[in-house]
Amino acid sequence: MKKIKFSLDDLNQHLRELGVFDIYEVEYALVEVSGELSIRKKNQFQPPTRQDLQLKYSPSSLPIELIMDGVIIEKNLINQYNREWIHLEIKKRNLTIEDIYYAVVNSNGTLFIDTYKDNIRSPSDLE
Repeated sequence: MKKIKFSLDDLNQHLRELGVFDIYEVEYALVEVSGELSIRKKNQFQPPTRQDLQLKYSPSSLPIELIMDGVIIEKNLINQYNREWIHLEIKKRNLTIEDIYYAVVNSNGTLFIDTYKDNIRSPSDLE
């Protein structure tokens, strides 16, 4: 550390920036060529992983846009979210395709619909 002029104050500052306030948590630390500090915490101070907690992993998918500006996006239709499914879902909400400004199935499979008539008025904070 003396050779590269890296003081104990520098070490402590870098550790704090990495969220380590007790040097006892550090198994080892390296000063990279860039001057940044890399650390490895002792096992008991490592954050738990899903595997440690024995949690099942269910990968999420990207949102699927189904309707934009009152028009079904044909190229985004898949077996699960097809034309019939869309019509059934909007019928449940007493809507038509033309009523919908934007509809998307989010990453957890929930359909979000934004209609043209959402009754949003002008901002109330006008002076």
